[in-house]
Amino acid sequence: DDDDLYSGYNDEEGMYDLPLDHRQAPACGQSRYSSHPTKPGRFDPFNQGSKGPAPPLQKKAEASPEEGCKDVERQVNELLEESTKSCLEEDLGNALEKAKEAGKRERALCKQREQAQLSDQINIDLTYAVCFNLAHQYHVSKLYTESLNTYSSVVKNKQFSQSGRLRVNMGNIYFEQKKYPNAIKMYRMALDQIPNTAREIRFKIMRNIGNAFVRMGQYQDAMQSYDTVMENAPDIPTGFNLVVCFYALGDKEKQKKSFLRLLTIRPPENEDEEEEPANPDTVPTAAEDGLREELRKRQSEANKFILTAAKLIAPGIDKVNFVTGYDWVIEQLNAQNYATIANEMEMAKAIMHLTRKDFEKALSVLKGFEKKEQHLKARAATNLSFLYFLEGDLNDAEQYAELAVTSDRYNARALVNRGNCLYARGEYETAKMAYLEAVGVEADCVEAIYNLGLVNKRLGQLDDALVAFKKLNTILPDNVEVIYQIGNVFDHLGNYKQAIKWFEILNSRVMHDPGVLARLGAIHSKYEDEAKALHYYSESHRVYPVNMDVISWLGAFHVKSELYEKAMPFFDLASKIQPHEVKWQLMVASCYRRIGAYPLALNKYKDIHRSHPENIECLRYLVHICTDLGRKEEVHDYVVKLRKAERSQAQEPPTRAPQQQDKSKKEDDEWGNGMLGDDLLPGM
Repeated sequence: DDDDLYSGYNDEEGMYDLPLDHRQAPACGQSRYSSHPTKPGRFDPFNQGSKGPAPPLQKKAEASPEEGCKDVERQVNELLEESTKSCLEEDLGNALEKAKEAGKRERALCKQREQAQLSDQINIDLTYAVCFNLAHQYHVSKLYTESLNTYSSVVKNKQFSQSGRLRVNMGNIYFEQKKYPNAIKMYRMALDQIPNTAREIRFKIMRNIGNAFVRMGQYQDAMQSYDTVMENAPDIPTGFNLVVCFYALGDKEKQKKSFLRLLTIRPPENEDEEEEPANPDTVPTAAEDGLREELRKRQSEANKFILTAAKLIAPGIDKVNFVTGYDWVIEQLNAQNYATIANEMEMAKAIMHLTRKDFEKALSVLKGFEKKEQHLKARAATNLSFLYFLEGDLNDAEQYAELAVTSDRYNARALVNRGNCLYARGEYETAKMAYLEAVGVEADCVEAIYNLGLVNKRLGQLDDALVAFKKLNTILPDNVEVIYQIGNVFDHLGNYKQAIKWFEILNSRVMHDPGVLARLGAIHSKYEDEAKALHYYSESHRVYPVNMDVISWLGAFHVKSELYEKAMPFFDLASKIQPHEVKWQLMVASCYRRIGAYPLALNKYKDIHRSHPENIECLRYLVHICTDLGRKEEVHDYVVKLRKAERSQAQEPPTRAPQQQDKSKKEDDEWGNGMLGDDLLPGM
């Protein structure tokens, strides 16, 4: 029937038919599960049961020599990859070991193929790669001799058609060894073997030749190499090197020309830079790809070269007026759209004015930044605050410090300047908070940490001051001001042992400094070590013999030790340094009297009386010594003068309290303040 949907389904023609089982099938009701079913016959439509079990797998035949060689070659390639990966991870020891192992196995592979008469399968490229990698690993491991020997074996092998380029690597090794003539020789040999079509490589080699000539001081030859590169394939590093050569040769006109050529070379630019938001934190992470990072890195390097060249030539263009040179450089930078670098040069011009102590012109230049970009305005305000602080103008200094902080809240130098202004006004707690904020912004801001220690000292918080100075000592371990402050704080804390330790460290840094030696003497004296105190005071006096505190201590020490002959020279020197101070001359006369030299003592007292006729103490000693010597007439005269002087003194009203100070108890915090004081460090 044509309308039957299943037409053809029951057609028997071509239909696969199963073999029939002539037994009657059981009824559905009789079907049940049995653990021991009957086995009338297995279902085996293809009659496979008659063939028996499958035969066992055949064992793999032994590898042929060719397969064995391929296996070893695979191992060599793996060792090469592991070596280069370790080198990239800066595991140089493992990289070198893998390179050596790869070389050993590659040589065994070549020998194995020769023995198996498979010489035509020797992989020349693999041999080249193994030797090159081994030489490179020797190079990065600073094993220059082994690296040169390996490179030489590759270069001399005629089977390696491109091996001549490796002479550049050999030249680089000689360059690192400062064997510049050998480096130039290798560069030139490599240049001869590189075809003219490889222009980029050839000019890079020529730049290397120029660098080697610069290191040798042959600027004329270097200039020729750089000039060739600039004419054919100009680049910013070569242009910068050319400026340096002309600067070394003192040719001002060519300096200017080469600088202009440098400005014409445009650094790589990021086409999407204008589309990026001003705040880099808002840039999506996906946009930070490797290419963009590389472009930024190259732009930064190019700007650094140009800025360095500008700073190099600007002061020397006009020896009479350095401003002329800076103005010319700034004009050219602006003409070539290098506005950022031009602003940096404006700042450098202001700093140059500062170094020449021309503060008015420096202020004028810095004030010009007030109308420019925010970050430039903040930098200029920081420097202006620093200038006004040095001049003692706290109002303007504080004003510009606040402006700098407002422009950039995270400007540590501006916060330091604000703290300095508060410190100068006596607002120590507020100044401390400013310094702590600066340290929070920039943890290694040495000015903030140092000033924080000073303000803690001023507040009497000596333990906090010690913490600040010790932290700074870890950053600047050789800074003498910091070492002095640590020793000074320990001295104030009464920890004389630690104070001596730190001042001895300071003495090793600034040897023969009289202030440090005197301070060591004072601490040893308080530590009751008179022998060492005498040693350091004597050394201080030897270096700087006019320190009155040292002279006074030495004289008093010898008097206390009853060594009057040794004390007299110190008191005599003191009387010459302070001729109007009568006490030193009286002490000299007293020393004469105590050693029994009465005639000398009498003459000294008479000299004192002539220069200071109303000195009561001198008259009393004259009465006593004349009495002891039996000079009755002179005794009568001096007694009359003594009574007259006493009456005169009694009639005068006391105008001030007598200034009697015990030198041994004097606060000695100011020893050596000519060099190491408690001056604040400004932020600049």
